[in-house]
Parts: sequence; C-alpha cells; structure tokens
Amino acid sequence: MRGITISSGTLGRAMRGGLAAAVAACALAACSQTPKNPLAPAAPAVTAAPVTVSHASQSWEDFKAHGWNCRTPVPGVVVCSPPGQSLPVVAIPPDQPPADRPPTVMLKRWRNGVFDANVLLIRPEIYNGQTCESTNAPYSYIGVLGYFECAHIG
Repeated sequence: MRGITISSGTLGRAMRGGLAAAVAACALAACSQTPKNPLAPAAPAVTAAPVTVSHASQSWEDFKAHGWNCRTPVPGVVVCSPPGQSLPVVAIPPDQPPADRPPTVMLKRWRNGVFDANVLLIRPEIYNGQTCESTNAPYSYIGVLGYFECAHIG
C-alpha cells in the first residue's frame, strides 16, 4: 500500500480551505487505493494522544530509567518527579525553602517498593485551606519543603 503525500503548499491550501476539504481529499485518495492483501493487518494508527502509564504495576526504578528524578526522603519511601521537573529542595532550619520554587509540584510516591500516591504540593501563598480529596482533611504542611501536601492515594 502506498502512502499519501501532501506537500506543504497543498496542506496550506487545505488548511485555508477548511478542515473538511482536507479530510475529504485524504479520504478519497485512501479509498481509491486497492488493498493488495485483505487479510494483512492494518497499519497502526498514529495519534497525538498522550500515553497513559499504569504506575501501579511499575516500580520507581522503571520511572527513573525513563528520566524521572527520584530520591528517598526517609527509609522505605521513594518520591519521583517527571523529567524536566526537579524535586523540591529540602531546607533544614534555619534555612528557608527557595523563593523561586514552583507554585505547584506533582510527584509519585512509593512505600516499601509499592506505589502509594500521586502527591500534589502547593506553595503556602496559593493554598486556600481546601481539603485533600483522598482524605477529606486539610493539606499537610511540610515545613522543610515549604509546601502544603495532598496525597491522592492509589
């Protein structure tokens, strides 16, 4: 089966002419091709949708191998942040957390090697006393990080 090639000029005209015209042109071109083997598996569809990761069955080592930043803040607990997002700085008193830290941070947490929670951290100046959905309690303040924490369990 041959592919469909659309030049940038054709694509630009199709975009100006509307999405319906572009879809119709592609559909006609594809429909005019005769399949050589009707039993052959179809080519996989290409999509721009993000890939969902099933974290419950993956270890923190799997995430680290894919570029996540991980550390063990206390024995038996590992937290990881996505690639490109650093882990929060730990500021042992009298030091203060950095003023330029992000407003929010999302982390994944494992306890004793088992996925435990997606953790949301919010800076104090934007935390408004809301309750954590998974506990129905206010967020917990983590002073050495300078964030309020809500752990979305499981």
